[in-house]
Amino acid sequence: MTNNKEGMLAPPHSSEAEKAVLGAVLRTPSQLNFITDKINLQAEHFYLDSHKQIYQAIIELDQNNHAIDIITITENLFRGHTEQKIFNPSYLIELIESCPVAQNIEYYASIVKEKHHLRQIISTCQDTIQQALKTEGNPGNFIEEVEKEFLKISSEIDSGEGLVKAKDILVPTLETLEERMGTSGPTGIKSGFFDLDNITGGWQKSDLIILAARPGMGKTALALNWALNASKESQSTTAIFTLEMSRTQLLERLLAAEGRLDSNRLRKGNLSEEDQDRLMTAARWMNNQGDKIVIDETPGISLGELRSRCRRYKKDHGLDLIVIDYLQLMSGTASAQKQGREREISEISMGLKGLAKELNIPIVACAQLNRGPDARPDKRPKISDLRESGSMEQDADQIIFIYRDDYYNPNSEFAGKAEILVAKNRHGETASIYLAWLPNFVAFHNLESRPEN
Repeated sequence: MTNNKEGMLAPPHSSEAEKAVLGAVLRTPSQLNFITDKINLQAEHFYLDSHKQIYQAIIELDQNNHAIDIITITENLFRGHTEQKIFNPSYLIELIESCPVAQNIEYYASIVKEKHHLRQIISTCQDTIQQALKTEGNPGNFIEEVEKEFLKISSEIDSGEGLVKAKDILVPTLETLEERMGTSGPTGIKSGFFDLDNITGGWQKSDLIILAARPGMGKTALALNWALNASKESQSTTAIFTLEMSRTQLLERLLAAEGRLDSNRLRKGNLSEEDQDRLMTAARWMNNQGDKIVIDETPGISLGELRSRCRRYKKDHGLDLIVIDYLQLMSGTASAQKQGREREISEISMGLKGLAKELNIPIVACAQLNRGPDARPDKRPKISDLRESGSMEQDADQIIFIYRDDYYNPNSEFAGKAEILVAKNRHGETASIYLAWLPNFVAFHNLESRPEN
């Protein structure tokens, strides 16, 4: 911070950089398009009111296809009843003369915007202190609201490069395609189920995958199978957020799936010698995985908490995949909760998609279906069955359902088989595949052959 005329600390700003930007635009009006596109510089980013109003006048002239010069700017400012003592032609001439080199406008504009963001941070901190003094409710909800405000600033700072020439991203795109051509099979993280991977190509970076089913269909089991297989086949580090089970219960499920152990006997401690050998083999494998599988059991975890933990873990240890069981048990912000459950789920869904893009990793989120399938003769799920779906259908890159006919029809010819329906696939076809369902092990496995429809 700098000292103002009264000797008090003034918020971060650079009047010289602001003058340089205005002078450069006055000298070379075509530079305006460059800084509005590349830097996205707005009038609100200037600190001095006089500079804000001059820049706003320039923007308005440009939007109306009027010439940008001393005369038109002066007329625009006077028409807005701006004080003449601040905006007289001599001051505008001074701005032009104060501009060192118009070609350096990007550097000066960046300084102006950086100072604006610092002022935003200071203002948010001051507001946070005032609100904290008044808050009497759950501190967790308050922290969530504060983090949301800082995320707004962060997203503005990292708002992207604007329009980019296709040729400028051609080389990295070709490198990605060349890497894919050198890979046999799925290009993303493998689910471990070859028919499914043939449809999806594996879990791709920045994708949000919704795995949905009615209760009892095995969505947790399938999600855990994916996590195990990602670790084994793609050497991926996976974070599992279990909102329904404890981490001990979840680890038991992982050990049962990996060791092909009867989950009922494991839970009761009624294990044969062969079972005990399998358990120890599975435990040794899990131990050798080190930090490839990490578990968080925070009940009702908020999007903000999940985001900060995943950011930190990826930075410190690396992270390739996130699995959430399940989405509707997460908590939205207090403001979203006040607007209703659908708005809360929409906020969570949009936030998970944003996190997948930010971390550049896939996120698998389990979701509960409503009772729609139970009321139909054909009980296969549809996208409309997503409970409190909000924007889930729009945000998801893939939506995958589980349907087990023997759940509804004990004498079904498809007993022991699960139909996995890829109902939405942003990157390719939608189709159904079949997996073996092993209820004793609470696990899915590949079928050697797919049953006929």
